[in-house]
Amino acid sequence: MTSTPLTPPVGRPRDAALDTSILRAAMELLGQSGIAAVTMEAVAQRAGAGKASLYRRWKSKDELLAEALTLYSPIDVEVDTGSLRDDLVKLYEHYYGIGNHVMQAAVQEMLGNVRQHLAWTEKVAPERLTARRAKVLALLERAIARGEIAAPAEMDVLLDIVPAMILYRYNTRAEKVSRASIERLVDGMVMPMVRTIPPKASR
Repeated sequence: MTSTPLTPPVGRPRDAALDTSILRAAMELLGQSGIAAVTMEAVAQRAGAGKASLYRRWKSKDELLAEALTLYSPIDVEVDTGSLRDDLVKLYEHYYGIGNHVMQAAVQEMLGNVRQHLAWTEKVAPERLTARRAKVLALLERAIARGEIAAPAEMDVLLDIVPAMILYRYNTRAEKVSRASIERLVDGMVMPMVRTIPPKASR
């Protein structure tokens, strides 16, 4: 008698559409009401899913929110326009959700509640802000390597100036982040601090 090989049991595959719906619900709640409002129950209700579905995918709201942020604002985005100025504008547009109204709303809320946001980031994804800063550094170093700019004397300041000013102006003037505001900061503060090297004249 020939035995039939046993087939290992296969779990129910995750529903990608439901995953996306849940992650979007988490981001929308974050943007509308803040991190405290992002509970597993509230996200499940907004996404039209059961709480059990969420807990099968994520152990906690922190894991859920971390994945939602990674989906809507991945750190390792590729930016290479050939120009430092345009690279910086494009990268900051991505980080601040320009063109993505769900992420942009979440960013505005986080800027207005920076202490709570930073406390969450340090607990759940401490490498996130460090990775973003490193990405800006990589753009500056690439511009130096291709001979577009000289090595800045105040590199540390250059890495912080745009996010620092965005945070300050939002909390003191209620100025929302936009493509225009990012361009003003890059053109008015970052680029004047770097010494551009004119291209060599062809012989």
